[in-house]
Amino acid sequence: MFDKITRMKKFLLFLLLGIIMVSPVVAQTDSTAHSSKKSDGEIKTIFTKSDHRVKIGFYIGPDGAYTQFKGRDVFLVGMSMGMILDHFFSVGLSGYAIVNSGKLWYDNIDEVTKQGAYLYGGYGGLKFEFRVLPSSPVHVNFPILVGAGGLVYSNWKLNNHNYNYNSESLDWDVFFVVEPGVMMELNLVKFMRLDLGISYRYAPNVQLMNTSPGLINNFNANIGLRFGKF
Repeated sequence: MFDKITRMKKFLLFLLLGIIMVSPVVAQTDSTAHSSKKSDGEIKTIFTKSDHRVKIGFYIGPDGAYTQFKGRDVFLVGMSMGMILDHFFSVGLSGYAIVNSGKLWYDNIDEVTKQGAYLYGGYGGLKFEFRVLPSSPVHVNFPILVGAGGLVYSNWKLNNHNYNYNSESLDWDVFFVVEPGVMMELNLVKFMRLDLGISYRYAPNVQLMNTSPGLINNFNANIGLRFGKF
C-alpha cells in the first residue's frame, strides 16, 4: 500500500513539474505571437490555424481522474460544461462519480454486526477557471470546483451481471467539497482542447460510520477533453 502511495506522489510531482516547465515556453511563444498586429488576439492551435476572436464561448466534455482513498485505487469519470468569457475566465458545472466501486470493499463498517460494504458516490458543483496566455496553443489553466457530494456504504454489487437484490445500505452522508487544481491545456484544433493536470480534493467533514472524516481528501491526476467554441 505504501509503495502505491509513494508512486502516486512521484507521478503527481513529475506532472506538476512538467506543467511548471512548460509555462516559460508558453510565455515566450505568446510574446513572439503578439509582436505582430495581425496575430494579436488570435487563438492558436497545435494542428490547425484559427483566426477567430470569440469574446463569449462555451465548452462541454468528458473528464477522467485517478486518485486514492486510504491507499485504495479509485477511478472517477465525469462531465464538465461552461461558458468562457473573453478567453481568460470560465464558469460552469462539473460532476464526477466513482466507477470502480466493486473494488472498494471495506471490512467491519458496522461495528455491531461486523458487516462490510462497498463505497459508492460522487460529487460536483460550480467550476471557475482562469487561463494564463489562452491564445497560446499550450497554456496553463487554474480551475477550482466548489460544491457538494454524497457517499454511501452498500453491500450491493454488480459482478458479471449478477445482481444482489437483497442488498442494503449501511450508512450514507452528504458533504461539502472544494477542489483547486492546475492544468496544462492544449488547443488541439479550434473546437477541441485537451486538459492534463492535477487537483486536490478537500472534503473535511465526511461522516460515515467507522470512517475517517478525511477519507477522500487527496490529489487527483486529471485528464479531460473540451469541445466547443473557444
